[in-house]
Amino acid sequence: MSKAEVIIVPEPKSIKFEGKLLPFDGFANFPEFLSKEFNVPKGSWKVEEKDVKEGCGIASITIREGIVEVSGDPKVYYATILQLISQNRQALPEIQVEEELQFRFRGFHLDVARGGVPTVDTLKAILRWLYILKYNYFAIYLEDLFPWDKYPDIGAQRGRYTNEEWNEVIDYGAKLGIEVFPSLELAGHMENILMLPKYMRFSEWHRPSEGCLDVSDPEGRKFAEDLLIEALEKTRSKYIHIGGDETWALGRGKSLDKLGRFEGPRLYAEHHVHLIELVKSHGKIPLLWGDMISGMYLRTTEREKWKGLLERPIWREAIIANWDYSSNSLDYFLKKIALFKEKRYEQVVCPGFSNWNRYYPDFDTALKNLENFLTAARREKVLGFLVTAWGDDGEECLFSFLYPLLVATMEYAEGNGKWEEKWIKLSGEDPKVFEIRKLFGRSEIANFIKPVLFRPLDEVKNLPIYKTWREALEKAKDIVLPKDLEFIRRCLEIGLRKVEGTITVADYLGLASIYADLWLSERKPNGLERVYARFWSAASQIELMHKLHRSSA
Repeated sequence: MSKAEVIIVPEPKSIKFEGKLLPFDGFANFPEFLSKEFNVPKGSWKVEEKDVKEGCGIASITIREGIVEVSGDPKVYYATILQLISQNRQALPEIQVEEELQFRFRGFHLDVARGGVPTVDTLKAILRWLYILKYNYFAIYLEDLFPWDKYPDIGAQRGRYTNEEWNEVIDYGAKLGIEVFPSLELAGHMENILMLPKYMRFSEWHRPSEGCLDVSDPEGRKFAEDLLIEALEKTRSKYIHIGGDETWALGRGKSLDKLGRFEGPRLYAEHHVHLIELVKSHGKIPLLWGDMISGMYLRTTEREKWKGLLERPIWREAIIANWDYSSNSLDYFLKKIALFKEKRYEQVVCPGFSNWNRYYPDFDTALKNLENFLTAARREKVLGFLVTAWGDDGEECLFSFLYPLLVATMEYAEGNGKWEEKWIKLSGEDPKVFEIRKLFGRSEIANFIKPVLFRPLDEVKNLPIYKTWREALEKAKDIVLPKDLEFIRRCLEIGLRKVEGTITVADYLGLASIYADLWLSERKPNGLERVYARFWSAASQIELMHKLHRSSA
């Protein structure tokens, strides 16, 4: 192990290493839970702790023959030790490391509500990655999947978590020093609740699939209050996310009929002020999405109606989740942060993995978004970050594809941004496989797999992407890929067969079977039928096309 091969995520404040390796046989006194979960061997080495300061984000590590001397934040120094073990299980480097993390809030926000509900084991696997990378918060976006005792019918057919499952995940996170908390929706994005016959009456819009709660209705507000109170009672973290994003229909349906005028901003403010007060009364801190109170994503005419919300001092009682998933410039993100900073609102920045509506993340967009948004956050010294992975339109993107982006996030946020070699070392992945992993994340590939597979041929046959696809397949030709990446390779092959006119029904059915196995390896079965239906529908279109061709021959 040379100096270049000793990697730590994120890049520490300082490393002193002259290349000497020390034989390692395991620890005599490593924390039992960490030993078990990360397979740390028992041996003669000892950890000597002094000046322990939980949660400070600062750590010192000195490794010499048989001894690891540590001080500061145990969540930081134990994670670093585990990183070093993962790189060489027979030897540890003689090294001195000084670490100092800037952000107090280092979080991951995972959408599990759009079709693919991770099993408890999958959530534990994610938590292990978060721990070793030094995240300290994990928000799970649930919509209708929280285990509400008062409303057992909500989410019952969609794989909602039981109390036992939820508590098991929270307990596991707590043992790793990671606070797990729910991310709820209590105004917009409530379609999976409001479409249930029992709760349709609470919908603002005549079409409950719009997902907006009628907050002009006292009974509707009481319903949201019930959902929040039970979630608060079951949340051990000091944080809870109360949603509040994309409430575009608010004030435009039943409330408009009732009031005779558009009162969306006032209704939004009154509802969320009450929710914030409820959270504070339970001794917790609410997070609130920042788009509606700023009007940042509304049309100009709409923004004028909403912009007054930003002046309300109540938002200082919450943490604003400032989300943006674009690949815009550093200057753009500095202005985005200034919007709330100038009002003295606490905020976390929320970049995204660009994994939604896709089978594979758009690395090109995600990495530029992460780099610029997190660089701006460091410069402006905000509270922290809550990086997001959404699941719009079926959550087909496998969770296993997100792990490299978790590494990249932490390295951009707290290190030097050079994450690629660190992913290879921590994961043990063959560099050739990693190159294919990155290649599949090019926008011309990741953004078009789903359209090419499932849209009509006439809409996709002339897309200017297929040269890139063929080049990617050529580079991957002789490389043995893990099962999840092999699925993406198969998607490209079958997509090309479709535009070349050689595709068969069996191609789609075989692809569906491969994907189903991958889904079930990390998720509950709920929602898989929707994905299956897309493959089978595409197969039926091929069969119909062949029948019509034969009948006309």
